[in-house]
Amino acid sequence: MVNALGIVSFTSPNIYVRGIGKYRPAAAFSYVGRYRLVDIPISNMTNSGLQKIQVYTNGDPKVLFDHIGSARHYNINNKHGHVSVIPVRADRYSQDYVSDLEAYYTNLDEIKDDVNEYVIIAPVNWIYKANFADVLQQHIDSKAGISVLIHHEDNVRNQSEYLNANIVFRKENDKDALERIETYIGQPEAGNGSKFDISLDTYIMSKDKFIKMVEEGHEYSKLYWMTDMINHLISQDKLSVNLINYDHPVFPILDLATYYRSNMAMLNEFNMTFFNDPNWPIYTRTNDSPPTIYLGEGSASGALISNGCEISGMVKGSILGRGVKVGKGALVDACVVLPGAVIGDGVYLTNVIVDKDAQIIRKKELTGFDDLPIYIDRRGII
Repeated sequence: MVNALGIVSFTSPNIYVRGIGKYRPAAAFSYVGRYRLVDIPISNMTNSGLQKIQVYTNGDPKVLFDHIGSARHYNINNKHGHVSVIPVRADRYSQDYVSDLEAYYTNLDEIKDDVNEYVIIAPVNWIYKANFADVLQQHIDSKAGISVLIHHEDNVRNQSEYLNANIVFRKENDKDALERIETYIGQPEAGNGSKFDISLDTYIMSKDKFIKMVEEGHEYSKLYWMTDMINHLISQDKLSVNLINYDHPVFPILDLATYYRSNMAMLNEFNMTFFNDPNWPIYTRTNDSPPTIYLGEGSASGALISNGCEISGMVKGSILGRGVKVGKGALVDACVVLPGAVIGDGVYLTNVIVDKDAQIIRKKELTGFDDLPIYIDRRGII
């Protein structure tokens, strides 16, 4: 076991996935047909040896209670470990504006009672695979107050993919030292044409340091987020920060377009090894369901098809969740279709996200774009 409490954080109001975010918290977003986003950080933690995990959510927690359940499917030893779902409690402010620090503050007594000496915080909207045991050791060796996991993006053309992400600014006189963390809104000084460091919103620190930051943040401002507190303490020379570079691929989910592209990226065989590594499985709740059936001229190519689908048409380069029905003569091309959706006979879809239980039966052709996919509402009838 790793001597750390795992915390799965929720997204700030800067991160909004239009349509999908209306019905469920980001942790419950469907990913690659059969996973939910919360499965990624929990699996990273349990594979790394963490057994005590808290999942904070600022949306309707019901789906997460159902999905996480006893957490046995995450390879948690229930005698020694536990996964808790902790809804954010809003008092004076809208739930959307309750900060992560304030959410931790409301649960601080339980955190203080935890026996682990360190805290590892990971988000739900960054898809990556990391061994937190190694990351924790790097933090301990650094002797810093806090460590931040970052990713360097050296392709300038890809920088627009990270709008509304948190980016790292280094000090001019010490490139290994953090000056501040800011939300990326396109400011030109962020990359300078070559250097562009993204915070993966993953933090490692001692539990004592974490508790002190939460308590001080609560006293300083109830709307302060972890990034605000880090910036505040750095400005007063009260915090040493260790930057840990993550060199492997990352897949951000920051808005509807990046949600779409992060899903579609998993159709690439190299990227899909993220989920296929037998030494680092991504756990999820499984359901008993029949295999997919192909009827008549039904076919699929370059696609990820979940169990229980009925396909009578053609599916190309798409992701289908469980129980999706594709009608005769239909074409589903470069689409993300969530569970239970129905694509009617003769319907042509390109670059479309179809939410859960939607029916596209009357409108026969819908075409979106890679950077602007069409979104079909949950249970909508088109």
